[in-house]
Amino acid sequence: MSYIRELTVNHSFFNSNSQVLEGRVIRRLVCLTERVEDLVSEFDRRTTLGTTDGSDAEVFESSNTIENRRYRSYKKLVIWCPSVRMLIQSSAESSELAGICNKLNRSADAARGDDTTSLKFAVASWLMQTSPTPNPIISNRDKSCRGFRHDTMGKLLCPVDYNWDDAVVREAIRNYHPDYRVTSYSWPSYLYRDGHYDTKNPTKGLFKGELLVKAVKHIFTSPTSAENTSGFLSSCDFPKRRRTTGERRTRCDLRFALSSAGSWRIMDDDFDQEEFYHNIVDYFELCPSTEAAKEVENLLLWWNQQVFGRRNVSEYRPQKTERLSVAMTSTAR
Repeated sequence: MSYIRELTVNHSFFNSNSQVLEGRVIRRLVCLTERVEDLVSEFDRRTTLGTTDGSDAEVFESSNTIENRRYRSYKKLVIWCPSVRMLIQSSAESSELAGICNKLNRSADAARGDDTTSLKFAVASWLMQTSPTPNPIISNRDKSCRGFRHDTMGKLLCPVDYNWDDAVVREAIRNYHPDYRVTSYSWPSYLYRDGHYDTKNPTKGLFKGELLVKAVKHIFTSPTSAENTSGFLSSCDFPKRRRTTGERRTRCDLRFALSSAGSWRIMDDDFDQEEFYHNIVDYFELCPSTEAAKEVENLLLWWNQQVFGRRNVSEYRPQKTERLSVAMTSTAR
């Protein structure tokens, strides 16, 4: 019998509270839109190709990009939602499986709703504290005047391939001119430090935008920590687990907060939020060279320092103690 049909409800390790808590993690750390049953189905598909226990599922790499993305998301799912792994090793009726997946999906979507609502208010507050003060003022409730209709937010949302300071470009974007389409094939300016894009070095400053750091800290540590720019967290702000991967999804939430969209949706005019998310994930997870992998490793170190504090570096980049003097002297004796 396939794994997808062997899930069960075992209340000793998967009660309603754990479903809610683990479900809230999914949109933050696992995937943007995929349903739990689709992720488990991809694992199940791979196990039916010839493996007996799922341990070799990864060797069945697919030529289908969507399937590979789903399987990578599945691996994150069983890390951040450990009860799912235990369920896969059990047995259940399909109706029980459907009920569990439904609860996890509802909790996941509720967490995204909470995050986007919270950021809608926070982003307005942060931008109104900047100098010069945005004009017109940014309402923390009404989003209809956000997005490209507002000069401040439009500049942050503007693809780095266009020059927002050019009045002709601004007008073209607002009028949906085909030569100035806003799509997921361009990085928005808010992803870059100071909004600066260097055509000769396009990765310089990428994913280091100040507003982006605030958004990640707001969601993953605490709203008050978003106001802390010292790089040090108090004990009450410090999270129990490192959640660096979550800042990838927060970039999508921040874009929604800046936009004029009244509700979260995958397609925002020509901009595909899901493709945008995958472009970011692929940048971090599918490095084309060892140099690119090292660059990503340094970028993640920078992020951990920004979000979790410089004092805690040993937590997210442990020392290689076997190469240090204590170990060397022990070996030499």
